[in-house]
Amino acid sequence: MNRINYWAVGAAAVVTLVASSVYYMVFGGVWASLRGVPTAAPQPWELAGQLGRNLVEVLVMAVLLSRLQIRTRREAAGFGLLVWLGFQAMMIAGSVLHESYPVGLYVLHVGDALMTTLLVVLILSTWRRGRQATDGPGQAVTVSCRRIR
Repeated sequence: MNRINYWAVGAAAVVTLVASSVYYMVFGGVWASLRGVPTAAPQPWELAGQLGRNLVEVLVMAVLLSRLQIRTRREAAGFGLLVWLGFQAMMIAGSVLHESYPVGLYVLHVGDALMTTLLVVLILSTWRRGRQATDGPGQAVTVSCRRIR
């Protein structure tokens, strides 16, 4: 766990909360019509709960990236796609198969999950603790958690 950049974890959790908020602002009408409920802004406790959930997910992703020694943004993106497809997309698909969950809601939610998963792995793989982030051989970029002015 000593290779985890906790600033990057916190930043990724906040970025994904903001990105999901924008995503559901854009698709909120679709979500409301598929659910058969009126559009409503989330309550403050829901946002706090989602931020906590994001922190757990991002921290677990950071541990996995570190332990699997994923070093490049390309490797991180590939890993993120696998996590999204194998876990997130398939878990939500279970609701479609067994609980009559609307396919439109499935598509809406897995789209958000894909976007946020890719944001997380890209932030974590780019903002490493005093290490180099790369896109591949010969494309190193030194990144540290020092204050940027």
